[in-house]
Amino acid sequence: MALFLVVLGVLIIFHEFGHFIFAKRFGVRVSNFAVGFGPTIAKWTRGETTYRLNLLPLGGYCQMVGEDQADDGSADPGNFQHHPLWQRFIIILAGPVFNLVLAVAIAAGIASSVGIAVGPTNVVEIVESGSPAALAQLQPGDEIETVNGVAFKSGQELVDYIHARPEQVLDVGIKRGGQVVTQRIRTEKKSAPDGTTYGALGFLPRQEMQRRALGPALVWGVTSTATFLWINATGLITVFSHHDISGLTGPVGIYRVFTQAEQVGWVQALTLVGEISALLGFFNLLPVPALDGGRLIFLFVEFVRGRPVDPEKEGLVHLTGFALLMMLVLFVTYHDIAMWVSGKGGL
Repeated sequence: MALFLVVLGVLIIFHEFGHFIFAKRFGVRVSNFAVGFGPTIAKWTRGETTYRLNLLPLGGYCQMVGEDQADDGSADPGNFQHHPLWQRFIIILAGPVFNLVLAVAIAAGIASSVGIAVGPTNVVEIVESGSPAALAQLQPGDEIETVNGVAFKSGQELVDYIHARPEQVLDVGIKRGGQVVTQRIRTEKKSAPDGTTYGALGFLPRQEMQRRALGPALVWGVTSTATFLWINATGLITVFSHHDISGLTGPVGIYRVFTQAEQVGWVQALTLVGEISALLGFFNLLPVPALDGGRLIFLFVEFVRGRPVDPEKEGLVHLTGFALLMMLVLFVTYHDIAMWVSGKGGL
């Protein structure tokens, strides 16, 4: 739990630092820089900014002078409202962009130092609890030598062979510690998202990794992050088009996945950190009041109208949006806990 909170805190700080650094760059005064919401646990002041650590680690804020207030008519150069529209746009946009840049950097770093997965091997990486593989006492590190006496040229051929045999008993040759033993294991019948069925033993194979040079690694970081966000965006559209928000995952669900990834290894955990950062950037760009995307919409309206919306009215809209978001978070958290108790969800 402590490590997850530290990771979440770092991602929030990175996001808010995006707002902070561009506000400072354009001469906007930042009155408060906070991680979390609710009561303040600790605070300290340096220069014109008070830094706060709040109780609920579900976000943060970079509060700028005049951000949600009507223009007071003064000539204060540090007032957010007194700056050109393009500067205010960049300041608001910088937070989500910083999260997206971090996600790309993490993916690129892993691709150049460890490599990217190019296909499964015949080595067991994870054994799912309660699965046929677990009942047969398969262990991480075991090598699948043969199935029904058939040897395979690649891990993908092995996976395809198992998938093609739902609810069948297989003679699995397992190499462990220099010895090969044969286990008779009956596959489960599972359903894919497209409705087709396939056989499964209940283990995840170790992936073959290939390292990339810096340039291709950066390209991989961008494309993999974009693909990940596209999948989540289409999933979000499906959730709301079917009026079923039970498909959403909140902080508790993300914590479960993080702890499971951490147990697999640091690469999987770091990969998930990058994905969480990408989701933070994407989520904050949604045109929802209280999020950065909602604030950008108001700036666009100002651009079209030629004059800003009354900041006090805008602040009321954001406050209402924040309350609705907190209600959504509570519902999703309840659903995550219920899934946890029932043993569902996770990786």
